[in-house]
Amino acid sequence: MATIKKDTSRLNATQLVDKSKFIEERMQGNLAFPEPMPALADITTARTALEVAITAAMDGGRTATAIRRARTRELTLLLGQLAGYVSSIAEGNALAILSSGFEVRRTPSPVGELPAPVGLEASISAFAGRVELRWGPVNHAVAYQVFKNSTDPADAAAWQLAGISTRSTFRADGLAPASTTWFRVSAVGTAGTGPVSDVAHSLAK
Repeated sequence: MATIKKDTSRLNATQLVDKSKFIEERMQGNLAFPEPMPALADITTARTALEVAITAAMDGGRTATAIRRARTRELTLLLGQLAGYVSSIAEGNALAILSSGFEVRRTPSPVGELPAPVGLEASISAFAGRVELRWGPVNHAVAYQVFKNSTDPADAAAWQLAGISTRSTFRADGLAPASTTWFRVSAVGTAGTGPVSDVAHSLAK
């Protein structure tokens, strides 16, 4: 479903006038939006007032500049209200929104299952019972699950969750001294947990 892009607040006074003119032209006689709210006549009046204020403020006078700002806010408010009307009538129809002169906000495509992390490395640490892990980051991953196996990497039942990391590094603590432990990692994204990486192992001090 498409959503309307309300970007008028970022425009300067001159850009706002140009945007308003474009929307007024596209909305005039547009059968998809038969009863604009606010009325197009009100939009045109506010836009004309802003054009006059822009011309008056060219010499940099404080009063004229303040009036230009006020007229800019008024037109921005009206266009925002009109955008709300267009959005409610269009009900997510991108073509209808575009026909009004407003833009459609881009919706990011959902990310599917993430791939397995690659480049997993396990290295002995100077601290007793600790192994340092690192791997290549996975795009769109929000976290990583780290699994350990202290008996046989071929035994699926022997794998245990060692912890969760939001970075592509992990410190596995509490390992038996002078023992070898195997590790593997999976990436977690919006679609769930992806496949596990290749296995890496290291001796703990």
